[in-house]
Amino acid sequence: MDLIIFFVALSVLVFFHELGHFVMARKTGVRVDEFGIGLPPRLFGKKVGETIYSVNALPIGGFCKLYGEDPPTASQSGGQVQSKYKDRSFYFKKPWQKSLILVGGVTMNLILAIIIFTGVFYKTGIPVELDKVIIEEVAEGSPASEVGLIKNDVILEVNGETVKTSQELIEKASQHKGGEVDLLVEKQDKSKEKVMVAVRENPPEGEGSMGVVISSTKIEKFPIWQAYKGVWQGFKEAYFWGRVILDGLGKMIAGVFSGQVPKDVAGPVGMYQVTASVRKDTGMLGVMHFFGIISVNLAVVNLLPFPALDGGRLVFVLVEKISGKKIDEKFEATANAVGMSILLGLLLLVTVGDVVRLLK
Repeated sequence: MDLIIFFVALSVLVFFHELGHFVMARKTGVRVDEFGIGLPPRLFGKKVGETIYSVNALPIGGFCKLYGEDPPTASQSGGQVQSKYKDRSFYFKKPWQKSLILVGGVTMNLILAIIIFTGVFYKTGIPVELDKVIIEEVAEGSPASEVGLIKNDVILEVNGETVKTSQELIEKASQHKGGEVDLLVEKQDKSKEKVMVAVRENPPEGEGSMGVVISSTKIEKFPIWQAYKGVWQGFKEAYFWGRVILDGLGKMIAGVFSGQVPKDVAGPVGMYQVTASVRKDTGMLGVMHFFGIISVNLAVVNLLPFPALDGGRLVFVLVEKISGKKIDEKFEATANAVGMSILLGLLLLVTVGDVVRLLK
């Protein structure tokens, strides 16, 4: 079951990525020779108009084969593309048109991530900041319990200083470990009272220093006609994970240049393991959220300025735009081939690492 979920989810992510290239190619007049689900060899296909739509044997990934994508182009006459095909060739499109096609996949992955996150938030609700700290649970026999604090009490001040977030309360209380703090508390009947609470240095496992579980947010569900709330939250979630992934990639690359072997990098096998673990712990909503993150990851990684990736090809387009000249065909083809070989080699190494971890 987990294996099926993994392959279906990953195929959907790649399908949407290639769909982005497909749509922008059609919009800019580039001929799409084949749009494939899975990777060759081909199982079956059907030609509709000028495009072959195929299903292929390897159930990971997909592709969008554009006419004239890799120089030299498919139809040639004396080393030159026949004039009647030039306007349909990716190679002869203007830099801005090539750029639209190249970023189409990345854009579609980001849109898909926002859609996934929106769906998850529609089911679970949106976290809303309350600007106040609410006690959600009080441990029996804890300092908070001994002074009469109960669930739904609101902590307004710590030693005369206003607190509006859980983090603020934790930071202020941690400064007084081994001592006491003076809390101003709003009770459920809206009355206010001050209490002195001991702050333990070594609380029991699973308890905080005062013995309370606190929160400064609440989960708010929204009706379907207010879906814009979920879309905005989904956009923020995608932006958050984009920053996290970029930061992680930056640290990993810096580590490689300083001689450190990258850790916590997963390939398909590792992703499958995480998928199974997430489904077991949090159900299908957790799996959806996880693949929303993977969709953002695909967008970020594909924008890296490395040959064979969309970002690397964008670099060639940018150079073409600045110089006013087309990149040498052999150089571009060689760079992309070398880049693809390196990426496949890295994927193989990561997969071997995943298998070793699995066996252990």
